[in-house]
Amino acid sequence: MANHGKENMKDVKEIFAARLKKMRTERGYSQPGLAKRIGVSDRNISNYETGYSFPSIKVLYRISQVLKVSIDYLLGLTNHPELDETNDAVSNPEKKLLETLSNEPDLYQLMLKDPEKMANRIYRTWNLIRELNDHGDGENT
Repeated sequence: MANHGKENMKDVKEIFAARLKKMRTERGYSQPGLAKRIGVSDRNISNYETGYSFPSIKVLYRISQVLKVSIDYLLGLTNHPELDETNDAVSNPEKKLLETLSNEPDLYQLMLKDPEKMANRIYRTWNLIRELNDHGDGENT
């Protein structure tokens, strides 16, 4: 059974590699041009297109946005490359939050390791700040 998962990942990598190259060339990007737009090296793009490596979620999202192609298409989950802007599962404020987090690599990686635990910590910190503010307001009046 363990091999089955590795075979599926191999298939996903092969599909991703082929579709990335196809969409990159259709959209008129060179490897260095796409790399610059998404913030990676052209070597990374070459490695993705040969199936040697696979991008992080953040890079996959950026590829999708720059090439204006759905992640589902890139991963072989659909044969329709178009982004469906009218039926987007992520709202604009949520996209802004993800983009903001992705610009803080240390925090982003920490959040990815255990999102539930980190969300709980942020919530507790936020409540502590609110409590301190509430006590501070009472003392100042």
